[in-house]
Amino acid sequence: MATDIRRDADQLMRYYGELMHRLTQNGVRDVAELLTLYESLQRAVSALTPQEISWACDQVQALIRQLVGMDSNLQALRRLKLVFSQLPGSGGTNAGQPA
Repeated sequence: MATDIRRDADQLMRYYGELMHRLTQNGVRDVAELLTLYESLQRAVSALTPQEISWACDQVQALIRQLVGMDSNLQALRRLKLVFSQLPGSGGTNAGQPA
């Protein structure tokens, strides 16, 4: 029985050492600091409502749609400009472009 307790304690100490090694590799000094960080993160996240996050996601998606539309318009303008520059009497590919 004493051997079992010693073996279990040794395994626990090895695990604790590995845990501490993993924490320090990720910029956390010890378990107490990890718990403090967890509590801070929990408070920070709880300050955000699901409605706020949803609104922000909707705004980002709307902006992305607008940017994709602008990109499409610019690509069409580039193609149109290329077609016009290739017409006879257009003065070449750089006619009318600023230097």
